[in-house]
Amino acid sequence: MQEVEVTKTRSFALIGHMADGKTTLGEALLHAAGATDATGSVDSGTSVLDFSPEERDRHHTLSSSVFSFDWEGHRLTLVDTPGDSNFQADGWIALPAVDAAVLVISASDGAKVGSERMLGKAQELDLAAVAVINGLDQDRADFAAALESLRTAGASVVEASIPIGSGSDLSGCVDLISMQAFVGGNAQPIPDDMAAEATAARARLVEAVAETDDELLERYLEEGELDDESVARGLVTAVRTRQLVPVFATSALQGIGIQPLLSALTELLPSPLERAPFALASGDGEIAADAEAPFSALVFKTSIDRYSGTLSFLRIVSGRLDHDTPILNATRDTRTRLGKLLVVRGESHEEVPSAGPGDIVAVAKVKDAHTGDALTSEKGGIVLAPIPIPEGVLSYAIEAHSSKDEDKVFTALGRLVEEDPTLHLSRDPATGEFLLTGMGELHMRITVRKLSRLYNAEVDLKTPKVPYRETITGTAANVEGKLKKQTGGKGMFGVCFLTVEPLPRGGGVEFVDEIVGGAIPRNLIPAVEKGVLESAEAGPLAGYPVVDVRVRCIDGKHHSVDSNEMAFKLAGSFGFKAGVEQARPTLLEPIMKAEITVPDDHVGDVMGDVSSRRGRVQNTEARGANQVIKAEVPMAEMLEYASALTSLTGGTGAFHMEFSHYDEVPAYERDKIVAEARRERAAES
Repeated sequence: MQEVEVTKTRSFALIGHMADGKTTLGEALLHAAGATDATGSVDSGTSVLDFSPEERDRHHTLSSSVFSFDWEGHRLTLVDTPGDSNFQADGWIALPAVDAAVLVISASDGAKVGSERMLGKAQELDLAAVAVINGLDQDRADFAAALESLRTAGASVVEASIPIGSGSDLSGCVDLISMQAFVGGNAQPIPDDMAAEATAARARLVEAVAETDDELLERYLEEGELDDESVARGLVTAVRTRQLVPVFATSALQGIGIQPLLSALTELLPSPLERAPFALASGDGEIAADAEAPFSALVFKTSIDRYSGTLSFLRIVSGRLDHDTPILNATRDTRTRLGKLLVVRGESHEEVPSAGPGDIVAVAKVKDAHTGDALTSEKGGIVLAPIPIPEGVLSYAIEAHSSKDEDKVFTALGRLVEEDPTLHLSRDPATGEFLLTGMGELHMRITVRKLSRLYNAEVDLKTPKVPYRETITGTAANVEGKLKKQTGGKGMFGVCFLTVEPLPRGGGVEFVDEIVGGAIPRNLIPAVEKGVLESAEAGPLAGYPVVDVRVRCIDGKHHSVDSNEMAFKLAGSFGFKAGVEQARPTLLEPIMKAEITVPDDHVGDVMGDVSSRRGRVQNTEARGANQVIKAEVPMAEMLEYASALTSLTGGTGAFHMEFSHYDEVPAYERDKIVAEARRERAAES
């Protein structure tokens, strides 16, 4: 690929809801720019952007893909992001690595949940944006309605092109910037029957541009018009300063509207020098693109191939990077040396000698580099703020289908987690289960399929166990724990008297030695404590650990010959079990602190659902156009909440939860849990 100046570099992400044609638009842009010999098709499996077997089977983007290409002296890098809510977080991670966003919405359905969510993320990052109303060849296409839906979604939109016809009558578009029609990919005069509509739309564009600049507005009000050069220059400034989002009319499948859009991407979008600066890790500074500054970059994607190894995708922020360069991973404080630099073209890679600010390149086998990490020079580097990684919302217990494959399964899972940072593998110390956490059920299922395809590793997913606890609500005083065993020769003898009483929540198990007068020899009292603590690992109700209990050892008996550590350990165990059973045992459940974000019109439904899950709403607060519901809800009621919230809100809701505390299970729920646990233990025995 040719060397280009940083001012001629453009990078943008295709964002939006699933099935609105982002990938198809990307394929059309690539073909129009001469980067591909033919227009790839998602449906036929020839897409150069959706190339994984899972993507080709499902006909949907599941992971961000990168394609760099040259056009008319510019270097453009396109990042195609997923629209499905299960995988959209991959797009959130990619957005900080680009200089602009191209929001694609359906001409038939307008802006949807995924459109609004991705637009919001781009606005949070202060990215310049253009919008595309795609699929204008479809029967229900309505350009005006789709445009209005963009306004409702919070975009300051203005038409930059309008369609000629609609549905099966779509024949081209009018580019309002150049005031030319494009039919069959060729520029020509605007048809007579479109002249009035084009003139009115051009007037709206000129007025919108004028309103973004005081000098232009003054001239516009005085003269009633602006010359073409002023409009073009004003539109560039308005887009790059995030004041306007120009909207383009396209049918990617028919190749309509692609040429003016491609021109606009090079003319309107900012270069790396003009995008918003990057934040520093210190939180008190920022850095703009500068080829003379020390090297700094962000890792925004990791790709692992079982044969070619690991590829780390870098957005270079400042400085220049040559192959075989020593660098510092500032996020993990590790040093490594970079190998060959690769420009990425979908599945293909092309080696380049160096890269500079704004370039997006891949590097193979970078030691200890993970998605989100900030890289810099070994000495005197610039430490960028790392890219935040969204937390998963759904967990499954995961285990190898065959016990002999356990090592292979968890090695393979580790590689997938490295590639997809929105996956998280952990072990619950309370239940002993391995938990795989991700962004949704489909995310989990696709991960399982990739395990099977890439590593021949078969796993089972199950709803995770709830880590219940047992405790007591009363006191049992002076409970005897006794072991007396005589079988000829030396026997076993130990007696302890225990008082068992409740502790406040979070108190654990506390053992108190109150022995006086040598009733139990000092060297044997630790054996009593050990018996108590081991017995506390499985309570009498359902076999869950016992917590929040104080055990006072107040008296005992011993035999000079037959008493030993084992005898007193068993005596302590017997006494503790008897004491807990006498002290009115009950069940505790983990309570989660949930924060649920929903649009105003779904607040009532969500709050009602929280109450039906035995949750307690603490408060609500406005956050932008949404309401945030803060509640405490039992974990048992939240295991599959991600799917329920999607159903309740049509995919517009989001939530986050973390452990809060343990609380007593209501009697009616406790009896069901205990009965189920006893059935399971009976079946196992």
